[in-house]
This record gives sequence, structure tokens and C-alpha cells, in this order.
Amino acid sequence: MTDPKFANAGRKEGLEIWRINDFNVEVVPKEQHGSFFEGDSYIVLSTKLGNQYDVHFWLGRGTSEDEKATAALKVVDLDTVLHGQPVQYRENQNHESALFLSYFKNGIKYLSGGNATGFSHVTNAKPEPKLFQCKGKRNVRCSQVKLIKESLNLGDVFILDLGSEIYVWMPPESGRLERIKGMHHAKAIRDQERAGKAKITVLDKDWNTNTEFWKHFGGKEALHVIKSSYGGEQDEGYWQNKAAEITLYKSSDASGKLKIEKVGTGVPDAKGLDTNDAFILDAGPGGVYVWLGKQCNPNERAKAMDWARQFLEKNLRPPYTQVTRVLEGAEPASFTQWFGNWNENKKPVQHQPRLFQVSNESGKLHVEEIADFYQQDLDGDDVMVLDAFNTVYVWVGAGANKEEKEHAEATAKQFLEGGTVPRHKSATIEKLFQGKETPNFKKIFPEWDDKLFENQARSVDNVRKLLFA
Repeated sequence: MTDPKFANAGRKEGLEIWRINDFNVEVVPKEQHGSFFEGDSYIVLSTKLGNQYDVHFWLGRGTSEDEKATAALKVVDLDTVLHGQPVQYRENQNHESALFLSYFKNGIKYLSGGNATGFSHVTNAKPEPKLFQCKGKRNVRCSQVKLIKESLNLGDVFILDLGSEIYVWMPPESGRLERIKGMHHAKAIRDQERAGKAKITVLDKDWNTNTEFWKHFGGKEALHVIKSSYGGEQDEGYWQNKAAEITLYKSSDASGKLKIEKVGTGVPDAKGLDTNDAFILDAGPGGVYVWLGKQCNPNERAKAMDWARQFLEKNLRPPYTQVTRVLEGAEPASFTQWFGNWNENKKPVQHQPRLFQVSNESGKLHVEEIADFYQQDLDGDDVMVLDAFNTVYVWVGAGANKEEKEHAEATAKQFLEGGTVPRHKSATIEKLFQGKETPNFKKIFPEWDDKLFENQARSVDNVRKLLFA
């Protein structure tokens, strides 16, 4: 019997979220979407037109083994309600997929505590003071940290939530997007948790002079111990410079024990996927996929994600490796892209263009994907790569620094050579500058406004006025 909390799941387009609580699921109200307790597990369902379902189960870094197991079981329940149609994803805190992060346009927020720690959500008049760190080049995450001066650094935005007063601290080395997302988070706290009554103070030019802010950190003397953004730490993982070898495995547990047999390495052949069996595709930095043929029984479908977990353990892969379950006949482009001959053997699949923010730091290519992108995601402070498969566009923002502009083409070439997706040998790189985009580039976006880049609509000051005027 499936969980009654899922009875109406997937009937409307949009996002539905459930939180695991004492071996059961509880609905997360819409106004709390985007906030996740580090000690808990969640199930997130995205429903699109035409009964397209994406199911994610999110695991906080402090979630218990019982909650992890319950989340996995409840995902099977939800999968049954949706007739086995969803693509499933396993998400780990701080390592979420670009698709998952795209659901929360103002970023996501991590809260300390959870059900297992005895936490219960309350909205008392005087909530306990909290400090949040907002970090990330593109996909900004706000995490609750200790309210001490040692938590601060000059490269990230911090939110000091005192209940009736909220400070947004924007030090000089913090990025434009971190500042904008930080202000959005502060506004969400005020509107959703304080009934719109809290006072918000944004500290920008006065980041080092506001006495009221600094008294919560022992006074302005704390400035002497605050450091620049941590030198060795990066906001996101690096794209591997050398393409990892793609490997396809056949999996089964007919004997009662999981058996994984290597089918081949290199670009896989779609003909090797048998409708009667299950397969694991290890795409290296691109994640791990479990493919289920149409003739796989319900028991095999239910065990697929656990097979992936065992595979990661056996191959000493990090537990946060992105894992996706796909079904024969409903394969997403993120899966089919790894096959060099998919169109010849399976139904035709168009390679979906993908947008990335890229930078070359210390000789390593840093790549962060923006899923479900729009023109507004082209940030004038950055160099962006729009991967249209056989044409790779490198878009140079007007505010990109001199070094980024000079090395833009080399960065795009490194991106092209470092990927594991099979392409035509004649794949080309096309360099474009902000405001000088070609018609072919523009038509890849859902909408294009030639006037968008002509004003300062997306500047920090303008967003500040729009949010808090």
C-alpha cells in the first residue's frame, strides 16, 4: 500500500516537497521551499507538462541512516503512484545537481538541526539569533554557521538574523550574485518567517563601520581576525582536465547478491542495452546512471538506487556522486549524450544546449552548470560557455576581467577537450562579446531581449532598491 500523502502527487505542474519525519512523510509548505534542515532527508517532485516527472531525494549531511532508508522507500512509493515514469536523482547536501538547484531561483538555504536532533519548527516572537553564509559563483547556497567572528570572511555574503532585525553583510571581495541572492534570502526570511515585520539593513559600503552589527561579534576589533575568502577552498568542484573513461556495466541480483559485470569502456554502444536487463553507466565526472529495461520487474526498479549505492562503495567513489535512475523509452538527454550512436539504435534524441559559467583558476578549469537557463543567466561579470554540441559558444561579459577576456578561447578549448561527451571531430568554437550576439546564439534561448544589457537593471544597487524600497 502506497503512502496516502502521495495520493494527489503529480497532478499539477510545479514543485512538491516532502520531509521525512519519524519514518513518515510530511508536506513542506510552499513558503518553505528552498530551505532544508541539514539533519533531515527530503523528497522533491517536479512535474512538467505531459506527465514528465523528476523525483529527487535529498540527503542532509547530518541525516540518520534510518531517514536515508525511509527516503529511499518512500521514493519507491511515489514512483508507484506515478506509474514508474519518473527519472530519479539522489542529491547530497553541497553536491546537488544543476537541475535540482534550478528549481530555487533565489538559491537554497541550509538550516541547522532536524527531526533526529529533536528540532521542531517554531515561529516564536524572539527566535534564536542565526548567522548564514551565502556562497557560490552561480548556484548560491546559504548555510547556517556558528555565530562567531571566526565564521566571517571577506569573500562571502553573510546574513545575521536577529529576529526583528536582519543584517545583510556584503564585504568587498564578495561577488555580485552572492550579494543579490543574499538580499533575496533576507527578504524571504522577513516575508515568510516574520510576517513582513523585520527590519533589513544592507551593509555594503559601510561593511566595516556599522557598530550595531559588529557588537554581535565582540566589536569592530573582530575586523583584525577576519580573513579573505579561504585560499584553497573553491565554491564548486573542478571539471576534470583529463576525460575519465566511460564504463558500462550489466547488473543483476538474481542470485540474491548484486552482480556487476563490465560490458565495455569508452563511448558505449546503445545496442548493448537489453530491454530485459538493468545497466549501470559510469560517466566519470558526469555521474552514475542506472538504466532499467522495460522488462525489468517492479522489484528490480525498486532496488535500482540501492544498486547504485553499492556500486559507489565497491568502486570507492565519493558518496555524494550524482546518481540518476532512468527508464527505457524515457531517457533524458543527460543520459543519451554519452552514447555515440544513440540515434541509430534508439528513438531520435536532440542534444539539449547547456549553459556553463567557466573560469580557469590555477590552471584548473572550474565549470558550473546553469540548468533551465534564460538570457538573464548570462552574467556580465563572467565568461560563459553555451554548449550547443557541435558548436561551443564562448560568451564574454562586458565586466569580465582582462585575464578572462584574453583566455576566453583557450578556456573554451579546454572545456571542449576535457569533456567526455562524444562529438563530431569538426566541433567548432565561436567567441562572442556581450551585446554582439549572433542570431544563431540568440535563438537558443527561450526569449531574447536586445535591450536587457543596455541598462543596470541587474546591478546590486538596483536590485536593492527593488527589494527594499
